[in-house]
Amino acid sequence: MLVGSTVLATPIGYGSTDVTVNINGVITTTSINQTTHEGSATGGNLANNLFNFGMSWNVDPTLTWTYTTTASGPQTITFSTNIVPDGYNKLFNSAGYTLTGVQKVGNKVSPGAAISDVKVRTFIPFMTTYVPEGDVTVKGIKGVRGTLTRSNDNTDNGGIGDYVDFGPASLSALTMGVEITFNATLNPGDMLSLNGTLDIQKETPPVPEPATFGLIGAALVGLGSFARRRA
Repeated sequence: MLVGSTVLATPIGYGSTDVTVNINGVITTTSINQTTHEGSATGGNLANNLFNFGMSWNVDPTLTWTYTTTASGPQTITFSTNIVPDGYNKLFNSAGYTLTGVQKVGNKVSPGAAISDVKVRTFIPFMTTYVPEGDVTVKGIKGVRGTLTRSNDNTDNGGIGDYVDFGPASLSALTMGVEITFNATLNPGDMLSLNGTLDIQKETPPVPEPATFGLIGAALVGLGSFARRRA
C-alpha cells in the first residue's frame, strides 16, 4: 500500500509523499510535495474522489493528518515520511473522528451514519514493520443523526497521553508513517472526518549525579579491599 515517502531532514530536495487511498477496492493516489522541512499540504477532491486528505509536518519529527470522506464502505489510507536515524525510542500516536449524519434523506428519517473498526497502525522503524505499542483503536458508533466526535484514550479530555517505548530497533528508525483503516456507512449528506498525530521522540538515560558517582567509586574500592583480604 505504501507508495511514497519524503525526506524532512536534509536541506536539498525534500521530495514528495504519495498518499494511497483505498475506498471499496478503488485505489487513488495523491501526491503531496514537501519543499521545506516543515509545512502543510492537502490532496484529493471531496466532490470527485469522495475524500480530502491533509498533512502537516516538522523536523521534530511530528506528523498530523486529516481525512474527510462522504463514501461508504471499507477504506484504507496509507502514507509515511523518511527521517534521519537519531536513536528515537518513544512514540505517541493518536486518532479520532467527527461523524455528521443528516436528519432526513428526502422525506424519510435517516437511518443515521455509522463507523466501525477504526484502527491506526504505525510504520516504525521500516516501511513494512508495524509497532504494536503505537497502534490505536477508536470505538465505533451507528445511527448518528447530528454531529458526534470521538477519540482514542490518548486524546480524551484534552490530554496528549503517554509516549510508549518501541524498543532498541528504534536506533535504526528510517521511516515514520501510518495506515488508517475503518468501515463507514454514510447516507447522502453524511460526512466523516478523521484526524490524528504521530510523534516520535528521543529519550536518553539520565546522567548520574556527582554523589551517585561517589557511591559507585566507594563500592568499587570496597570490592577491591574484599578481594585483597580473600587473597
